[in-house]
Amino acid sequence: MAYFIKIIIAVVVIVLVTELSKKDTKLAALLLALPIISFTAYTMIWFESKDIEKIAKLANENFIYVLPVMPVLPLFSWMLRNGYGYFTSMIMVIILMILLFYLLQKTL
Repeated sequence: MAYFIKIIIAVVVIVLVTELSKKDTKLAALLLALPIISFTAYTMIWFESKDIEKIAKLANENFIYVLPVMPVLPLFSWMLRNGYGYFTSMIMVIILMILLFYLLQKTL
């Protein structure tokens, strides 16, 4: 049952963002930026184990792994606006994210 709830929440967020983006990209971006999936996962872990230390550690690591994503989002937007094409832009920023994640791992 827990897996079903997680899947439903993820699907609802994806559908809401895609539908909202048709009318209001700012509201869709706000919804996308909210850590809904993270907090759902934390809640599920709490219900399953009541392990506050695990949740605290996961939240901290989640924050750390968000850092390499931050510079990639404006770059993705810039590439799209400057004619690089969707898939070319997506592939390039994914490669950059992988590199940034790797560098982050080396520094931790």
